[in-house]
This record gives sequence, structure tokens and C-alpha cells, in this order.
Amino acid sequence: MKKFLGVCTGLMLMMPFSLQAEGHATNNPTGPFVECLLPSGNIEFIPAMFCEIKHGKYHY
Repeated sequence: MKKFLGVCTGLMLMMPFSLQAEGHATNNPTGPFVECLLPSGNIEFIPAMFCEIKHGKYHY
């Protein structure tokens, strides 16, 4: 029973990290999300394709 609870606890602790990795996967058709410095001076967290369309630069 202790081993079963240990396995369940381990799986529950790893779940948020695996879900976060899936959310930032590169299978997004507009590319990965980046911080984009727009010509107006604003910084937005948008997909890379939209950053290029808006004539912005990747801000690291």
C-alpha cells in the first residue's frame, strides 16, 4: 500500500510539469510564443509569426 501511494504521489507531482511542457510545444501553427518588442515600444507575449507581421523584434 505504501508503494502504491508513493507512485500515485509521484505521478501527481510530475503532472503539472508535463502539462506545462505540452502548453509550450512547437506544434502551434503560428510558432512559439515570444516576447515581442513592437515599433511603438510595447512588449507583448505573442506567437513569433504575429511578431513578424507587426514588424516587431524578439525581446529576450
